[in-house]
Amino acid sequence: MDDFTKEEAQEIYDLMAAFQNGREVGSLVDTSKLSLETLQHIVKKIDQGAYNQTFVRVGEKIHQLIQIALILSEQHDIIVTNPPYLGTARLNNSYSKFLKQHYPNAKADLFAAFLEKFTGNLKRGGYSALVTMQSWMFLSSFEKLRKGLLAKYTLSNLMHMENGVMGIAFGTAVSIFRNMPLSSFNGTYHQIKYHDVQNGDPASLPVAGNRYNRTNQTNFTFIPGTPIAYWAPGAVLRAFHKNTPIYNIARFRIGLVTGDSMRFVRYWSEVKFTAIGLNISNDYEARVSRKKWFPYQKGGDFRKWFGNNLFVVNWKNDGYEMKHDNYSGSRLKSHNFNGDFAFQQGITWTKISSGAASFRFVPSGYMFDDASPFGKITDKKRDFLMAFLNSKVTNYILGLLNPTLNYLPGTIEQLPLLRAENEDQITKYARSSLAVSSDEWIQYESTWQFRNFPILSHIAEHNRNWTVEAAFNQWKQEAQDRFDQLKKNEEELNKIFIDLYGLQDELSPEESDKEVSVRKADLGRDIRAFMSYFIGVTFGRYSLDTPGLAFAGGDWDTSKYTSYQPNTDDVVVLTDSDYFGDDRDIMHRFREFLTTTFGKEHLDENLAFIANALGKAGDTPEDQIRSYLFNDFYKNHLTIYQKRPIYWQLDSGRQGGFKALMYLHRYDGDTMAMIRTSYLHTLQAAYEKRVTTLDTFIASETNTRQKNQLIKQRDHTRKQLEELVKYDAQLQHVANMHIAIDLDDGVVVNHQKVQADVKLLTPIK
Repeated sequence: MDDFTKEEAQEIYDLMAAFQNGREVGSLVDTSKLSLETLQHIVKKIDQGAYNQTFVRVGEKIHQLIQIALILSEQHDIIVTNPPYLGTARLNNSYSKFLKQHYPNAKADLFAAFLEKFTGNLKRGGYSALVTMQSWMFLSSFEKLRKGLLAKYTLSNLMHMENGVMGIAFGTAVSIFRNMPLSSFNGTYHQIKYHDVQNGDPASLPVAGNRYNRTNQTNFTFIPGTPIAYWAPGAVLRAFHKNTPIYNIARFRIGLVTGDSMRFVRYWSEVKFTAIGLNISNDYEARVSRKKWFPYQKGGDFRKWFGNNLFVVNWKNDGYEMKHDNYSGSRLKSHNFNGDFAFQQGITWTKISSGAASFRFVPSGYMFDDASPFGKITDKKRDFLMAFLNSKVTNYILGLLNPTLNYLPGTIEQLPLLRAENEDQITKYARSSLAVSSDEWIQYESTWQFRNFPILSHIAEHNRNWTVEAAFNQWKQEAQDRFDQLKKNEEELNKIFIDLYGLQDELSPEESDKEVSVRKADLGRDIRAFMSYFIGVTFGRYSLDTPGLAFAGGDWDTSKYTSYQPNTDDVVVLTDSDYFGDDRDIMHRFREFLTTTFGKEHLDENLAFIANALGKAGDTPEDQIRSYLFNDFYKNHLTIYQKRPIYWQLDSGRQGGFKALMYLHRYDGDTMAMIRTSYLHTLQAAYEKRVTTLDTFIASETNTRQKNQLIKQRDHTRKQLEELVKYDAQLQHVANMHIAIDLDDGVVVNHQKVQADVKLLTPIK
């Protein structure tokens, strides 16, 4: 009997190598490099017993592998399947390595490898129909796969199904390829949305009102990245074909990946304000400033033109602490971007969004997070580019480039930017929109640009003798005018760009109210914000005489406070009644605040208006306002400050025996001892006196109903007193520890530190 020939031996070696991971990868085994003719010849010789006895030990196994290889290499007229979906990150190392070696263009997901494999197994003129995830149509990780498939095959039909159509959370696509390049063929494409499905089947095809088109797949190659943007109109394709991408005038980069935001990133309101490096224009200025924290763009909610300036990052000494950290996983290769782009003015946006993209101007002085990429742009081109990016046209084109709502810098750079004859008009609307948005942004106390509470903006004109209702109504009109102006600007810009890009049949210039990202007035929300401002003034964070922040760490300056003096101590008590009769009581201070700002003449009227806006129950306006401060203020404060409160609430428990607020930036190691001796013990004595007084009233009361009410009040006060005694022991424990805090550690760490393993403060939830 014969031995293997050299050619046969090599083929068997290649066969064994191909099936090395055969049990794991199954029908993805790559047989493209095997010689089918040689394998068939080997099978024939095996069947004839042509090999020597040495082969007998492995012959049966080789015979089986050859048979499988021949089956996997067969060409078919039609292949229909729904392959498995599994991203590279979830594959084991050997499978991932296999995909990288044999399916490099499809390695991002298992389904893509099957799409490439099975479409390649078609006879000439044959069809493959695969149900896959939609991601291969758009994501950059599948760009080479798309280009390869479109170069070899004809995409004759595609049914694009959004989330939920097939009962799963992600979008899918049924792609039908034909193994025959037909350059003049127009494929059929349509989209099905969840509401179009009845009893598991489409109600009709094509679905009315959804995307439907017949187009030549060559059109996809005009669009950067070759997305399967089958609904792209000819006008947009021509815009791309003119090859005028944004990167001709601007460069965009990703930002820092700190690896540990809890360590290196803070809301600006958490840290000492004097430790923040503001108005920095380059790395050198940042170094010599010796500041630790610097303004940091970190994405955020939908907001156009200006805003979302809420964070700071630890970049002391060029980020020394971050660079030399062994555990955070920061990727400071991104500092190549920050070195050139950091602290420069430009444009940013939120990289991952659940809806439309929104672009914002960023003045000089900021660094940038991975979630908030950045584009550096000259003043000359800024307004035109901002106008284009915030138009409906941009969001429409982004939907072609990447409907997955992941707006990467490379995608933004590829947007086609056409020249406009009316650029001066565009610039005018853009500058007005930026001014309107920035003016509105600084109305929020959660921003460091905050200057004064808007309802108080005109009190000087009325000699501080005015009503809150009149002040609110004036603010309401100003907010409405601002909103209307921005909406008008954006609609005019939409019209200009829709006409420029020839999208009149696709888009309407009108903006819905939710697309305009400045707020109208809202009585309940704005009065709650007014109460928050009052608390800030009472603690000295703000002053009625000094615009912006008066104190947020650093040195206390009494000269900043003339009209209304902050509380001497770092505490104000929230109780269900006035037990102090002085500045320690919250309502005592609020009456003084209202008298100072709006005048004594209108005090009762203003209290009633505010109480009505807060919507709490109570016998009098003061009772209603006290109820809000006692029960709801802190919850609202947590919302405003994103669960990083700057006013902390001491809370003795369910009976409400003791509630008080203290200001984080005025806290020191003696604060708890001061609260205990000057506030809690005084309140404890007041409760004891109240119980005695109620006992006297009960003994003399003859009316049964009145007597029962008095008994109920006394019993509740007794429970508050019992709660207060227990709380006193906890407070004494913390006071004896003289716990100090470091503002650089942030609210979460410091809050836990002051809690000291006892339930002293209202939790941050």
